[in-house]
Amino acid sequence: MSEPARKPNQNPESYSPKDKPEIINLLEQRTSKVVIDGNITYIDGVTPLGENISWRNCTYSDCMTLLLHTLGVKTTYEQVIGLSGSCYRASMIYGWDPGSSILDIIDAHLGLGTRGNANRFYGIDSYSIDNKDASEKQVVKSINAGIPVLILGGKLLPEWSILLGYEATAEGMKYFGRTYFDCIASENNEMFFTENHYVLLDRYPNNAEWNIFFDKPCKPTHALDALKISLETCRKMFVPHDKFGYGAYEQMITGFKNNEYNSDFRGDGNGVINNIIFNLIDARRAAYIYLNASAGLLMGENKIKLLAVSAIYKDMFDTLQSVIPYEKLCHNFDQSTMTEETREKFINALRKCKEFEYKAQEIVKEILENWEEF
Repeated sequence: MSEPARKPNQNPESYSPKDKPEIINLLEQRTSKVVIDGNITYIDGVTPLGENISWRNCTYSDCMTLLLHTLGVKTTYEQVIGLSGSCYRASMIYGWDPGSSILDIIDAHLGLGTRGNANRFYGIDSYSIDNKDASEKQVVKSINAGIPVLILGGKLLPEWSILLGYEATAEGMKYFGRTYFDCIASENNEMFFTENHYVLLDRYPNNAEWNIFFDKPCKPTHALDALKISLETCRKMFVPHDKFGYGAYEQMITGFKNNEYNSDFRGDGNGVINNIIFNLIDARRAAYIYLNASAGLLMGENKIKLLAVSAIYKDMFDTLQSVIPYEKLCHNFDQSTMTEETREKFINALRKCKEFEYKAQEIVKEILENWEEF
């Protein structure tokens, strides 16, 4: 039976962890504190995911950005998705659904292993624990130290979520945090935790797909090395594959030609096109912003070439936006109402973007081949 939002004590115990890992000492400022309220321990003051933000469709990068902000690291979504390499993705592993776990699927299929580039850039290592009991123990230790944990599939679906607290009960531990389904929890009058209105992560630990911990320091990756890793990921995203890179474009083009948008993962229905196209728009927008901001790290021809790649991604963004604006896709564009003319526009836009991808890949290849000049 659902319960109303829990209210903490008027004067709960809060603290700056005495046994905090060295990593916390590496961060200039933390934007939150740990609070103990009876059997509940939580990181206070973490804002909702995606609140009043139009972009940020890569849920891993969005959660990672929020986690870094919670630890006091000043960064942006575009920086995180750029470092992780997800801004270059064109992926159709589950039929017409890119899936929140796509970056990890790409890791498995293409051997990228670059997801942690974003946190290592800031001197924060990451790791996962498969064993359920060990994972839960580490969650408690991490939250006590004021460090959130990322969970894939914390609530409802395999989307990334951020674990921010726990409650010890007679029935066992309950874990809660921020998800992309907080609004649904509110509509269903579900239990909330603390005045922050954190939601129950009811799929963790038994049914969640993955956990990532961030309580270990590492030597920060040099900015040039991190950029190189990002560009190498860009190249790997377009190795020959029927559902990645150019293969993904061909699958999309064929789908629009035949007016068929099957999805092995979530089934047919509205929202499939929305997810594919606005994820691609979001990724290319982030790519051009990240690369433009990173060009200052380079010199000579490579700087000029990186700015050219950024401009190409901007052209992709504009080309896709010209068919159906991102904002309209975000507000549940009904694909059943799509006309033959709109489908043809999508086909032409995707063909054009595929040619842009070839140009971008060639220039990135040249940049990496001339990298020794640094």
